[in-house]
Amino acid sequence: MDSTAANPQKHSLTLDIFEEHLHKAIDKPTVNYRIVRVGPSRNGRGRKLKVHNGAHKATWAKTTINSRLRTINIDVYLNFKQNSLQQGDYLKLKTLAIAGIKQYWSNTITVAGVRFNVIINPLHKSSSDAIPVDLEIEESESYGRSMNPAILGIDASFIYQRGSVTAGIPSKLIDDEFKLVSAHEFGHSILIYVGGINLSWGHKGSTNVLLQNVKAFSPGYPNQGKIDLMKYYNDTKNTANLKQRITRSEALEVDIKRLIWSSEVLWKD
Repeated sequence: MDSTAANPQKHSLTLDIFEEHLHKAIDKPTVNYRIVRVGPSRNGRGRKLKVHNGAHKATWAKTTINSRLRTINIDVYLNFKQNSLQQGDYLKLKTLAIAGIKQYWSNTITVAGVRFNVIINPLHKSSSDAIPVDLEIEESESYGRSMNPAILGIDASFIYQRGSVTAGIPSKLIDDEFKLVSAHEFGHSILIYVGGINLSWGHKGSTNVLLQNVKAFSPGYPNQGKIDLMKYYNDTKNTANLKQRITRSEALEVDIKRLIWSSEVLWKD
């Protein structure tokens, strides 16, 4: 066992080192920042708030990093709008969306050689500083496409495919697909914040930015292992069925780091 894993207190990771490696990992500047001290905390340890020019300013995410415990907790705020949904449907879709974002975005990452356990905590917040999301239901067998342009004040749309049950698709599979879609659409807020339209609408280079067509050179789905939650794949080369996409998709480490870069960061020694 790694000795530093058994005794996390012995590791000398600092906020400055963490930030330098985090920014390098996503090709962002490592300078032009300031540190604001907050605290001390209840246990007497100092806390620091990182304020970076061009980073850590997203109003919809707050990250707490515990350097001793090697945990990263990220609260993300979404304004789930009921609109014309019945209360029961609204509560179900909100619960599924929250569960999906937590499932697909929680993972482990390595920064400066230190492994952190990352837990995403999606929270509903009826406020303009949260990501606006219209929860919708498609009642017909036709597939309603969810979206999140993440610009111009346009709400994201998370669409639940209830009509698919008439085509013989089990309700559990429809629920799980909605969780996957919700996690993917949430990710567009991260990608556009960090890299703009090309990174977000272009699905990390795998699609045409405006038409969303998969590019000819994009690879097919991998035969095994993880599927990038935020990429489109060329299924003429290799396909994956819905169950495979549900079980194998995950937010990649670089995208979780992009989320941390976007959010306000609180460092606990």
